[in-house]
Amino acid sequence: MNILHILPMNKLSGAEKLALILCKNMKKYNPIVICGGEDLKNIFVNNGIKAYSLDFQSENRKNILKQIKNRIDKDNIKIVHAHDNNASVNGLLTKKIYGLKVKVISHIHSCYPWIDGINKNKVIDSLFRRKYDHNIACGKIVYDFYEKNTNYINENNTSILSNAIDIKEIDNRSDRDSLDIYNQFNIPKDKIILGYVGRLIELKGLIPFIKKVKEHEFDLKDCKILLIGNGPQENEIKELIEKLQLNDLFILVGHQEDVYKFYPIIDIFLLPSKYEGLPMVILEAMSFNKPIVAMNVGSINEVVRSNYNGYLIDPNNYDEFILKLIDLKNSKEQIKYYGENSKAIIESNYGIDKYVDRIISIYDKVLE
Repeated sequence: MNILHILPMNKLSGAEKLALILCKNMKKYNPIVICGGEDLKNIFVNNGIKAYSLDFQSENRKNILKQIKNRIDKDNIKIVHAHDNNASVNGLLTKKIYGLKVKVISHIHSCYPWIDGINKNKVIDSLFRRKYDHNIACGKIVYDFYEKNTNYINENNTSILSNAIDIKEIDNRSDRDSLDIYNQFNIPKDKIILGYVGRLIELKGLIPFIKKVKEHEFDLKDCKILLIGNGPQENEIKELIEKLQLNDLFILVGHQEDVYKFYPIIDIFLLPSKYEGLPMVILEAMSFNKPIVAMNVGSINEVVRSNYNGYLIDPNNYDEFILKLIDLKNSKEQIKYYGENSKAIIESNYGIDKYVDRIISIYDKVLE
């Protein structure tokens, strides 16, 4: 039976990475994907997954729904697995307007900041959330956040399912490509590499992090801070680094199709986010034996344990964030110990095989 995944973005970010790993490892159902553009579509196609592109940014909602409906009909879709809010709304509207018998699953990938307040997005969500055939929250903290800030999440049709990673794929990779990274981006091998992977957007907390780095510039003179990704804050971040005269400390490499080749050269992974779900980049970093310093937001505390595989910092406490980063980078023994513990956590609980089995059981139940 065919499952249609809807991914309205055109970049391989967290939700898209999880969907890709899920599709590549799905054993029972046949995945088909609608992506928000050609770039993301080609990534799925190159991995042997049938995929199409659709402009979700268009103001012509009627055309978007019509194209989703046509795809459901032509590919005999039984379940629409919609990733995040935009996809979920479009999936349910298509079902209702065209009177389709398809089931719609809404996958909640983050603690959406607009849930904590009264706004248009929340009003729309309150009207739609009860009508999905099933909901998936990417971790207990994400579910608890929804339950705390709304009165319409239903535990009877919601599954809590933390994200997962394909450990075998990572273990089978060669480090040869990673060695070329040093030369390609002029990264000195005698420095401690503090690495960030993700979009350059406001909710990732990079601006206050960079400002705090300036206050501790001397303590970080033996480091390089590697930022991998792009986004709407890219120019603002570059200008701030220039203004604070931190060009010698930061290395920005932009968007990278293959971020896996960067992890081996990173010593400590950092994530100063203001909001998250359970970030795929943390699972990736941990799979590469990396210690983590992260803000305690979303479901990050499921996988990061202070003084075991890194440090969890109270939200928005950038002073403590920098101090723990400095403490950790000064101890090679801790870096190694925490990194080994990171890998052990992933191997025990976050492998893709168990995740796929859980998804299959959800699909089976929805179709009963």
